[in-house]
Amino acid sequence: MQSISEKEKSLRDTVAMPLASDWQLISENPSVLIELNTVLIHALHFAKSKADITFGEIAEQIFPALAVIDNKYPGNGVTDSEGYLTVARFFAINYSPAIYDYLRYYGAET
Repeated sequence: MQSISEKEKSLRDTVAMPLASDWQLISENPSVLIELNTVLIHALHFAKSKADITFGEIAEQIFPALAVIDNKYPGNGVTDSEGYLTVARFFAINYSPAIYDYLRYYGAET
């Protein structure tokens, strides 16, 4: 059995990538999936590169890039709720569970 800290470390040391079914895209275009996952990988490397990084800095690496992809492939649902859910799940699993709510509701009107 692992401690919570050990489990968190083991999660940070591996990467789980979302599949097309995780993104729940409207289209089956593989280019969209590749571009989306590339954004996540770059943002994850960015997040892990600094000890004092904020959730806002991480989000700024993700969501403007998703908007570009959404404009490139209109009607695919990249910036729909499911897209935000996938981003939040990816970072909760691969970075820190604490970031989930921040990314899940990023930019939401209060």
